[in-house]
Amino acid sequence: MPKIAALPELEKLLPYVLIILGALIIASNHVLARYLDGAIPPLGLVFWRMITGAVFLVPFTVYGLLKNRLLIIKHFRLFFLMGALFVPLGNGLIYIAYLNTTAINGGVVSASQPAITVLLTWFLFHELINWKQSIGIIIAGMGVFWIITRGEPADLLTMEFNNGDLVMLAAVVFGAMYNVLIRKVPKRISVTQLLVIVLLFGSLITLPFYILETIYFSPVKLNSVTILSILWVGIAVTAIAVGMISFSIRKVGANRASTSNYLRALFTALFAVILLGENFETFHLSAMLLVIGGVFLMTLGTDEKRKDLINQK
Repeated sequence: MPKIAALPELEKLLPYVLIILGALIIASNHVLARYLDGAIPPLGLVFWRMITGAVFLVPFTVYGLLKNRLLIIKHFRLFFLMGALFVPLGNGLIYIAYLNTTAINGGVVSASQPAITVLLTWFLFHELINWKQSIGIIIAGMGVFWIITRGEPADLLTMEFNNGDLVMLAAVVFGAMYNVLIRKVPKRISVTQLLVIVLLFGSLITLPFYILETIYFSPVKLNSVTILSILWVGIAVTAIAVGMISFSIRKVGANRASTSNYLRALFTALFAVILLGENFETFHLSAMLLVIGGVFLMTLGTDEKRKDLINQK
């Protein structure tokens, strides 16, 4: 009887365990990208990552995809745009960024995505932002600014910016734009079906750029490091970790699940120091506290706005 009574408690705990595991796996994507340091060309890495993830998920989604094929065709332009935002512009730029920045910097900048998503939602859909969200966005923005200026804002006019940090920020903005467009996806399309659609469209868009990279820059060399890296980011990161976070969002809501962003930044920094030997400096800590604090305040504001809407109803 005690074992049976404990099952509901385990069910409540499961989403939070998956949030932690999902954040851990996604953090490994940032650290691995920095570790590879171009050993796998960035567009080749993102192309084969997405193809691997799609192939892994297709057996679980093929029936639903065929059933919804007319709906997919009807919303072709939406899925094409989402594929471009998620694959080459979102994740492709992340791999390009890590040619010129540290995993710690990238982890902190990428943690600001929820704040940028709320800002874009306001800009594109005129969704009102309350004072907590506004302050949270400003604080998180200060954290990103602190990383980009390496904690020396007074030297802004004479400073040469790290291109990798700026590219990472662009990747985060494109990723946030993808998140904003999710609301436009028909409800009949499940989370896993959407992921496969986006991966396939995005891979198709990336293909010509990958071919050009192969001809003029460097081909993807076939060796054990390449194969294991692509399998990891394709299956563990793209399919399993995203599935964990998506499951948790449905169980506990987007705001509570957004803790994965804080954990991802912390895990990335931890792995970068232990595995890559990167230096965790004072400005990293300041920026991380600003970004995490800003995003946390923003999520509190989102909860407050939802309560106001419920009370109005």
